[in-house]
Amino acid sequence: MVKVVYEGDDFKRMHRTDMLALQRIVDAKKFGIHEIKYKETTIKVEIKKKGDDIVVKRWRAI
Repeated sequence: MVKVVYEGDDFKRMHRTDMLALQRIVDAKKFGIHEIKYKETTIKVEIKKKGDDIVVKRWRAI
C-alpha cells in the first residue's frame, strides 16, 4: 500500500482547490519538481518515492 507523506506546515495551510491539484499530480505518479499554486503565488514542490511511500515537500534551492 502506498502512503503519501506531506512534509512541512505549508500543506496544512493550502487552499482546498490547490491541494486537489497537487493530489492529482501525486495520483498520476509524476515524480520530480513541479510548480503549483499556493494561495496568491506559486511554489515549487518535490515529489519523490522513498521505499513504498511517496514524499511531498516544498523545494527550496540552496
